[in-house]
Amino acid sequence: MKKKLRESIQAKTFLSMLSLLVISCILIYSIVVVFLPKTYHTELESQVTSDFYDLTETLEQTGWQENSETLLAFSMKNNAAVEIKDQQGNSVFSVAFANTEDIGLLSEGSPSMSCSTFFQQDGQTFQLSAVVSLVAVSQSYHILLGLIPLIGAMILVISVLGAMICSRSYSKPLIHICTVAKHMTSLDLTWKCEVKRQDEIGILAESLNEMSERLRSALDSLQAANNRLQEDIDREREQERQRIDFFTSVSHELKTPIAIIKGELEGMIYQVGEYKDRDAYLRHCMKTVNEMEGLVKEILLAARMGGVDFKLQMSDLDISRMLTEACRKARGRMEDKEMELHLKISPDLHYEGDGRLLEKVFSNVIGNAVAYSPVGAAITMGIQDGKVWVENSGVHIAPEDLEQIFTPFYRVDKSRSRNRGGSGLGLYIAKTILEHHGIPYKMENTKNGVRFSADFAVSRE
Repeated sequence: MKKKLRESIQAKTFLSMLSLLVISCILIYSIVVVFLPKTYHTELESQVTSDFYDLTETLEQTGWQENSETLLAFSMKNNAAVEIKDQQGNSVFSVAFANTEDIGLLSEGSPSMSCSTFFQQDGQTFQLSAVVSLVAVSQSYHILLGLIPLIGAMILVISVLGAMICSRSYSKPLIHICTVAKHMTSLDLTWKCEVKRQDEIGILAESLNEMSERLRSALDSLQAANNRLQEDIDREREQERQRIDFFTSVSHELKTPIAIIKGELEGMIYQVGEYKDRDAYLRHCMKTVNEMEGLVKEILLAARMGGVDFKLQMSDLDISRMLTEACRKARGRMEDKEMELHLKISPDLHYEGDGRLLEKVFSNVIGNAVAYSPVGAAITMGIQDGKVWVENSGVHIAPEDLEQIFTPFYRVDKSRSRNRGGSGLGLYIAKTILEHHGIPYKMENTKNGVRFSADFAVSRE
């Protein structure tokens, strides 16, 4: 029970209001019991005194014989015993409207008052005296005491009802606010304090609603920031995975030529078998070293573009002229494979970008098309409506290979041989450069072969 009282504001409010109302009613009734008889006594004395002196004036003016009815009326009104004596002390008139019980009570010390005065009539002096019974004062006191059980019951009923109404009025909105606050502690911010009041409780409810809105906004912002942070973490993990894969692939790519050079050099040093012909194998070692040098340069370029401090050297570029120049440089390799070249380049396509890097894109894409196309294939290059494309015929790429064609060191040739291609970084570097410029690109199969395209117009918009 005590625990329930400690935890329930409604019970506390009810008991507090009940105690306050009961104590207040008891105090008020006690004051009435104490002061009402005294006030009544004072009022009666004042009234009797006024009536007594009015009676004296009447007797002086018209005589007591003519005012017997007035004397009787005074006695009846004031519940008094009236007596008139002459100069010898003999009673010439008396009237006592008070009953015998009241007279008996007067003799026992009940509340009463006496009045006495003299008046002149026909040259004689008469004494007028009156003894007034104040039994009504005692009766009012006893009546108030007798009403205590009834008054007590009424006080209790009124106090209980009043305490219930007050406790419900004040505790119900607080209980509702407490319920909403509990839900807010579990971050359930869908609840609202539906308290329509203008007092402090209403201000509390409104403040809680405002706090809920601000907390919801803060949580939404925090959630959005957390999502962005998670995306950054995932992106960083993916980049880290790509870096690990990249360096793993680099190690694999460098291991083979190094092993070749080492083996050939050891053979030449110890003049083993065919390696006695040092001049032939030195030239072969030089060729391998040159290939490694080209591979290392491409690795360094890819690594530099992957850094956070990498910046493009922007300038106005004539893309049409750059693509034509890249075709001219690759024409010798095309002639070696008896390839046909078709140009559909519209003039004056200008773009704001890094010229050295975009030349690398065109060189890598064209070189890749030449390397992986069969002898006698046709290569078509074109520029139209801001879109650049290079298409080589006579070959198609499997869908699973298209998805990974821009992965570092990935080759469609599963043997990973360099006889038909380069290092496997060409398309990856092209992809990285285009992404730095914000240029959309794609590789797709066509009816005649494979097409690479990059949309410079989208980037300019």
